[in-house]
Amino acid sequence: MKLITNGDDFGITRAANFGIIDCYKDGILKSCSMMVNMPGAEHAAQLMKEYPDFSVGIHLNLTVGKPLLKTHKTLLKEDGTFNKGMLKDSEHVDVEEIRAELYAQVEKYIALTGKVPDHLNSHHGIEMIKGAEAIVCELSKKYDLPVRRFFTLPKGDHPDVDYKIPLMKFGGGSLGELSTPKSLTELYTKEEIESEDIFEFALHPGYVDYEIFQISSLTVGRAYDAHVFLCEEAKQWVEDNHIELIDYRDIPKK
Repeated sequence: MKLITNGDDFGITRAANFGIIDCYKDGILKSCSMMVNMPGAEHAAQLMKEYPDFSVGIHLNLTVGKPLLKTHKTLLKEDGTFNKGMLKDSEHVDVEEIRAELYAQVEKYIALTGKVPDHLNSHHGIEMIKGAEAIVCELSKKYDLPVRRFFTLPKGDHPDVDYKIPLMKFGGGSLGELSTPKSLTELYTKEEIESEDIFEFALHPGYVDYEIFQISSLTVGRAYDAHVFLCEEAKQWVEDNHIELIDYRDIPKK
């Protein structure tokens, strides 16, 4: 088995950024994805310069914080922040506003870091918003980038993406109970571990600061997620099972 270990929400706050970097330096984390519209984005870009081999993608976001563009009318709540309710009801949404914002986020990533992201993925599964899935596919082709599994597809490749899409498994923590090493080490079957398939395991590792309590419902859970990537149990599991840790730069085209 080849396994991508990914940390989402790079750039959300400084403490989250430091946690992700520690998981890369001292643990089994091989890649992460950056939110460019959040308060810690510039700090995340600075850390990337210190660790140039760390693989960083972009975490496309239409549900948390304020947009990069100020002209949107259908994506926002009255306070000017993104309307997360679009995940359930997006009939009112102007697809061109989505296109403009997502393209702006990729260009902001390039401006911050001096390079294109290593992959595309979405915060909260924004491809469930009307029109967003097709725009993510556009971005994949325009910038020649691999993509995480779409929430709108149960598994497998996407016909409009040129790259293979890793199989995705979720193991608790950010999506339910607090993560423990078993969230990873007991997630895969013997057959999956011995296969030639590519999987992705993603959590939201980070440390806790005051800012995270202001902008996210996931707070102390980030520290538990970081522990999963840092703990000796996970390192030993990778070694004992001869798992090849990779990142999205290793994903082949179809």
